[in-house]
Amino acid sequence: MICDFNALHLQPELKRAIDALGYTQMTPIQQKVLRYTLAGHDAIGRAQTGTGKTAAFLITVINDLLKNPIQGERFRGEPRALILAPTRELALQIESDAKLLTKFTDLHLVTLLGGVDFEQQKKQLASNYVDIMVATPGRLIDFVEQKEVWLDQLEFLVIDEADRLLDMGFIPAVKRIVR
Repeated sequence: MICDFNALHLQPELKRAIDALGYTQMTPIQQKVLRYTLAGHDAIGRAQTGTGKTAAFLITVINDLLKNPIQGERFRGEPRALILAPTRELALQIESDAKLLTKFTDLHLVTLLGGVDFEQQKKQLASNYVDIMVATPGRLIDFVEQKEVWLDQLEFLVIDEADRLLDMGFIPAVKRIVR
């Protein structure tokens, strides 16, 4: 089994960020999942907190976005990748990890959270094209209803802690977002 990040043939900007973070060996969940997701397959992963699940899906998303830049016309408020998280805290942690992994790229990240000023987030959306959007379901639906976010051009949908999202009563919101 492949254990070393060098064996993955990642885009140079992403590999540089991984090296800068000091990561050399993949965790067990990354070893199991990355070979499939980097090949374009869907995956469901389950592992303890702190085992590298977030990095696994972020590496896949970032690598693909870098490998396949948008050639045609783009519009603001149309993310290429959406990562749903059940809580603000988790969304902020994903955002932090994503910033570290996109450090040497020109990918643009936006995070939409409840409890944060809507207008401030709206300005952030309007400032640039969105490559990766991290959001909590309620706030994302607010932006979709206000026609500030369009999900029809998504290339990736990641539902982090899906079991927790569903346990917290977000089933209707998740169904709506997926639809």
